[in-house]
Amino acid sequence: MKNKGSTNTILLETIAFVIFNLAFFFILLIFVYNSGSQTFVYEQSYAKQIALLIDNAKTDMIIMVNVVEINKIALEKNKPLDKIFYLDKGNNKVSVSLNPSGGYSYSYFSDYNVDLKLNGDWLSIIITRVN
Repeated sequence: MKNKGSTNTILLETIAFVIFNLAFFFILLIFVYNSGSQTFVYEQSYAKQIALLIDNAKTDMIIMVNVVEINKIALEKNKPLDKIFYLDKGNNKVSVSLNPSGGYSYSYFSDYNVDLKLNGDWLSIIITRVN
């Protein structure tokens, strides 16, 4: 004679197992999609490059960075070009975002006054003295 409680327990365990497996595969598919589109790689690469350029710059300097590749990706993702690069001056962070939400931020150590301006396919990094 079977115990009704053990049948319910097995059913609950099976349902929980299926739900956890579906959640795992859904998260895995999201990761594979993001890796395949390479937006994360470009966000990370450009944020780090810009932060390193800021750290190695001297005062009263303008650095031009060619951003043609990242502009193409942003246009494919319907991201406005003026919203790709963001500078958090309070926390000394450069953020690059190609997706509607999220992005990648990287810190820089310089205490200069820094401005970013996008001119077509060129990003101008303007370094000036702090007044």
